[in-house]
Amino acid sequence: MRDSWRDIWMTTAGSVAFIGLLAGAPAQAREPSTSSIAVLALPEAAAYPEGVTVDPATGAIYTTSANTGVVVSVDPENRVPIVIGDPLDMADARPATPVSVALGLKADGEGRLWVAGARTGSMHVVDIATGRRLARFTTPEGAALINDVALTTDAAYFTDTVRPVLWRAPRDPIADQALQPWLSFEGTAIRYGEDANLNGIAATPDGRYLLVVQMKAGKLFRIDTSTREITVIDTGDSALDGGDGLALHGQRLFVVRQWSEEIVALDLSSDFTTATEAKRLTFAELAWPATAAVRGDRLIVANSQLNRRGSGDPVLPFSLVSIPLSAFD
Repeated sequence: MRDSWRDIWMTTAGSVAFIGLLAGAPAQAREPSTSSIAVLALPEAAAYPEGVTVDPATGAIYTTSANTGVVVSVDPENRVPIVIGDPLDMADARPATPVSVALGLKADGEGRLWVAGARTGSMHVVDIATGRRLARFTTPEGAALINDVALTTDAAYFTDTVRPVLWRAPRDPIADQALQPWLSFEGTAIRYGEDANLNGIAATPDGRYLLVVQMKAGKLFRIDTSTREITVIDTGDSALDGGDGLALHGQRLFVVRQWSEEIVALDLSSDFTTATEAKRLTFAELAWPATAAVRGDRLIVANSQLNRRGSGDPVLPFSLVSIPLSAFD
């Protein structure tokens, strides 16, 4: 089953929260035991969770509803999900044809969430303690899909799946502002087409490089934040089409292949220019997975179910999936 990416993003949704361990039916050898996959159920307010992040300061997990931007936290100890805010004031919105307003997000360890605003063409900074929006970054009017975000020590970088540019917002000071493209891809190795373009993005720990995936083409690129030079990452014959979220853990990059409902672990060279496939796994618990984040020795994956939004028949409850990193060794 595969909807077009345009239908997925343009086209709605809950349950009582609980945590459980579900038996999986892994497709390949050396996969984790059935008891090692944890499914974290989400409340109704978190309908169609596309983004997921882990707060580096507290270990708390956060996700948002693609439909409304409502922010939900999952306590790292008791794992009970709690709605912490409605920064876009859309919690009561029930449009006949919902449009994504919040996709990827990152916690900065300073009590803030940076959220990609999808079809709104904007980005938001949310205060975790109050759930209120601290700042809104806008981009020029027109078709847009602000898809994912990566943080360095001084900036937030946002991908745009429709417009061939990369957006950059300063981490401080936090204030509303209009952004202009930080990097144009015209005439570079990143060639935009009519299908899904740049999606997931991750920053190296020192902030020197950004790693991005071109969803339809299944290509990875390295962007130098100092020179803005773009380098194609050699991934050999590893199939990465449908690549959505990226999670970097040391030299290992996890690529969430949404359309194939699988996760690919790649081992990167020291300069992040080549990648060797370590393992690819799929699990029965994955449901049109979108983004991922590492928490300790686990990979937390958001089950977006955006492929079911148009028909309005998601499998409830919405959820996150916790997978041991050791499964990919």
